[in-house]
Amino acid sequence: MTPAPLIETDRLTLRAPQQEDLPAYTSFYDVSDLKVGGYRGNRSADEVSAILDRDIAHWHDKGFGMFLLCDKASGAVLGGAGLCHPDDWPSHELTWWLLPQARGTGVATEASLAVIAWGYDDLGWRRVETHMRDENLPARKLALRLGGRLDRHETFPDGVTRDVFLLPRERLS
Repeated sequence: MTPAPLIETDRLTLRAPQQEDLPAYTSFYDVSDLKVGGYRGNRSADEVSAILDRDIAHWHDKGFGMFLLCDKASGAVLGGAGLCHPDDWPSHELTWWLLPQARGTGVATEASLAVIAWGYDDLGWRRVETHMRDENLPARKLALRLGGRLDRHETFPDGVTRDVFLLPRERLS
């Protein structure tokens, strides 16, 4: 397996997660306001550890996955963004999460654009999409900022119907 790449943007280094990142994952899941997108807050230590293990294994099993977003200046983890494809899901998707201090700073847009370009250019994918619940307004706004367009409404294996946005290679101005 090829090692996960490092992706550089103006402010960020995107890298694959490691076991040492457990505190960043724990900080994210300790935020109690996270109720949408499958990122339910207040998870147990075992649940958070299993999520990190899953994200690490995804890279080994599939050759792509979640990147951690690290501030170039401080090295601090600000969140995650990546291309994931759970085994029972109908397709891959761009997904992201941010620690509270990174929200509203443009980090999700910057990282997502880099990940989308990586999906098209390096992985050679013909489609990059994201899936979201109707009530996830921040995700919907980000998908639109990325130039996404509603492609379909689909019921997923977990029984939740989500909007699927197709994300272009380059954002329209």
